Amino acid sequence: MKVLKLILGVLLSALVLAGIFAFAMIGKGGSAFEQTYSMEYDDAMVPSDSRSLQLGKFIAESHGCQGCHGKDFEGLIFADAPPFLAVGTNLTSGAGGIGSTYSDADWLRSIRHGVAPDGRGLMIMPSEAYYYLNDQEAGALVAYLKSLDPVDNELPPFELRPLGKLIMGVSDDMSTAPNHMRDATRIEAERGVTAEWGEYRSTVMCQVCHGGDMQGGQPPDPESMMAPDMRVVKSWGLDAFLEFFEDGTNPYGVVSSAQFMPWDKFSYLGEDELTAIYMYLETL
Repeated sequence: MKVLKLILGVLLSALVLAGIFAFAMIGKGGSAFEQTYSMEYDDAMVPSDSRSLQLGKFIAESHGCQGCHGKDFEGLIFADAPPFLAVGTNLTSGAGGIGSTYSDADWLRSIRHGVAPDGRGLMIMPSEAYYYLNDQEAGALVAYLKSLDPVDNELPPFELRPLGKLIMGVSDDMSTAPNHMRDATRIEAERGVTAEWGEYRSTVMCQVCHGGDMQGGQPPDPESMMAPDMRVVKSWGLDAFLEFFEDGTNPYGVVSSAQFMPWDKFSYLGEDELTAIYMYLETL
C-alpha cells in the first residue's frame, strides 16, 4: 500500500509539474505572439509602370502567393488545425482587404520582413524567402498587388490557439521574429540565363525548403517530408530537369506532390529561368 501511495504521489506531482510547465509555456508563447517590432522602411522603390506590373504578376504567380491568399488574392482560411486557425489575408482593396489601407512601406515590411503595420510578426508569412527578393522584384510585386481588382471577403483574423502557444513557448519553429537582422546579403545579379541569376532565383524560391546550401532540409510545413539534396539534380541533365516542371515526374518515374514540391508554380518561371537555376545547381 505504501508503495502504491508513493507511486500515485509521484505521478500526481509529475502531472502538477507538467501542468505548471505547460501553463508557463502557453503564457510565454502568447506573449511572443503579441510581441511587436519597430521597423522603419523606405517606400520609394515601388514603381507604377506597366512593365513592372507584369513583372509583379509573374512574381506573385511563380512564388505561390495564391496558395495562401486565394486565386484572386481575396484571402482564404487555409488551415483550421489544433494549433491555429491559419488565414491568408485578403490582399485586395475590397471589404475585409488590406489593399486600401497599406502604404508602400507597409507592403514591403510585410513581404520582406514579416512585420505588419502595427508591428506584429506575421505567422506563416514566408518572409524568410521573400527577404531575398531584389529591389526591382520586391517593388514590382507591391505595384502589382496594389493594382488588384477589389474583392469583398471579410475573414476572421489569424488565431493562435493554446496548443499553438504551447508550441511557440517551447520551440522556435513558430517564431514571429522579423527577418530584419539576418546575417546575409541579397544577391545582386543581372537577369539572364546564367548561374549567377540561377543562384538568385533559387535563393528566393528554393532555399527555404532545401536549405541554404541546397543539401536538403525541413520545409516550413511541419507535415512535409524532408526536402532532398538538390545537388543530385546535376545527374539528371537539363532536359529531364525542365521536364520535371511539366508534371512533377523525375527521371526515375517518381511523381512529386505539388502540395509539398510546387512544381506547378515553378512552371511559371519559363525555360530561361529554370535553365539558370539548373546552371547554378551544376556549380554545387
